[in-house]
Amino acid sequence: MESIFKEARLKRRILFPAIGIIPILMIGTFVYESWQLQNEIRQVVQMRARVLKDYFSRVSSQAKALGFSMSDYLSRHERSVSEIRIRERIRSYPDRNFFEVADREQDTDPYRFISGSLTGEGSGTSLPETSIREMEAALSLEGQFQALTDSESEVLWAYYMSIQKFIYLAPKTDVLKVHFQETFFQAPFWVSASPEKNPERKQVITDLYDDLAGKGFLISVSQPVYFRNRFVGVAAIDIGLNAMRRILETGDCLGESMLIAENGNIVAKAGDLMLGDRPFPFAIDGSFEVGDIVRKDWAYWTLYEVREGEIHLVHKIQLSEYIKFIIERLLPFWGLVLTLAAVCLLYVKLRASMYQVYQLSHTDPLTGITNRRGFLKSTQRSLSAGKRRGKAWSVLMIDIDHFKQVNDRYGHGTGDRILKEVADTLFKSVRKTDFVCRWGGEEFAVFLSGTAQESAREIADHLRTEIQGRVRLEDDVSITISVGVAQGRGNDQCIESALGRADEALYQAKAGGRNKVCEYELVNF
Repeated sequence: MESIFKEARLKRRILFPAIGIIPILMIGTFVYESWQLQNEIRQVVQMRARVLKDYFSRVSSQAKALGFSMSDYLSRHERSVSEIRIRERIRSYPDRNFFEVADREQDTDPYRFISGSLTGEGSGTSLPETSIREMEAALSLEGQFQALTDSESEVLWAYYMSIQKFIYLAPKTDVLKVHFQETFFQAPFWVSASPEKNPERKQVITDLYDDLAGKGFLISVSQPVYFRNRFVGVAAIDIGLNAMRRILETGDCLGESMLIAENGNIVAKAGDLMLGDRPFPFAIDGSFEVGDIVRKDWAYWTLYEVREGEIHLVHKIQLSEYIKFIIERLLPFWGLVLTLAAVCLLYVKLRASMYQVYQLSHTDPLTGITNRRGFLKSTQRSLSAGKRRGKAWSVLMIDIDHFKQVNDRYGHGTGDRILKEVADTLFKSVRKTDFVCRWGGEEFAVFLSGTAQESAREIADHLRTEIQGRVRLEDDVSITISVGVAQGRGNDQCIESALGRADEALYQAKAGGRNKVCEYELVNF
């Protein structure tokens, strides 16, 4: 029984901590990996926000430059003579009700070739002088428009549209397909910058809308133009969705980045979108801390400001995608941990099996105490430890009296019970430093460490009395034992010779009537 308890304790001592540590380790690594991933996301999203901020700042400055240049030209040339012969260059399309200012191959005209298209409503034959002057101002920005819309630029359109019903649009396009129309006054770039919607006269960025000229989804950076405190038009730069998508996809980052307007509408995102999408579940009113990663609606969200009060970069990670990504990252490590745990479990199993084999080979299967092999090995270790000190030690040989008659009369079941009870009584009656074994049959041996023969006799008498008082047959007849006592010394390493002497003393006890203790004659070793 003791070996079983030891094996169980061994398993509990190793297996339970291992089983407890594995989930703690897995949870701990998941939390750490989540923290690492959030830091990586912040770094990439911050970088995207900085790039977008710089990009919008540059486009904003360019749009302001267009607007201020228009106002400045109108102020400086209000009464001067024009060098641009606008009226001579007007080409009318009466069937379409529009006109254009065409190129002119005359060396004296500084803007004989233009990189854009200037078109207006009507025939253009009776334009007022104010319209002519405003067209001249637009053409004077030829260099700026050309730089904004060169072949490598990400600007789709740069233009100036006047309340006088004309538009200068760069780059140049087929005027039969794209020319000024009255419906342009309903476009977001105009409506959002008009005095009715924008009394503060500030530059505005529109929501995403479908290009009137067919270049897909875009946003406009619109700069209202005023002359003598009067609204005259809008200078605008259009940025295509693809340009913003490239920035939103910069860097390797889990999730999806998108640009959100102040009203919550989506401006741009990498994936598919619908106009008027409102994917952000928070009010952009300062209650959401910039840079925080917040979980809501089964997703993680973080926000960075791109243009104060107008445009924010929002990054979204689906919760399922987030968890899956972390688990995939941790799978190799978790696999290693589980493999090590499996190896550890196999080791424990192997060790327990080896321990069980050891116990089976050193333990008596009936009584559960040490057998002869285990007894000799245990006593030999004790003798080796006490050799230098020369301490006395003694052995007892014990035989159950008339055990054969017990088996014959009461049966082997009773005999087995008697053996177990005698073994249990002996085991419980000696010290932990002593050893008890079933020597064979009905014989038992006891090793008494650090005990002289005189004390050993007293212990033997005590054991005899205990057995007689505790172990009984079915008819309440007491079981008795005979004991032989022999002494050894620290420098005597032969336990077998001491047991032989104790066996001789046992023989004397049995010959003398049984139920008694006999000592072997003391000999100096």
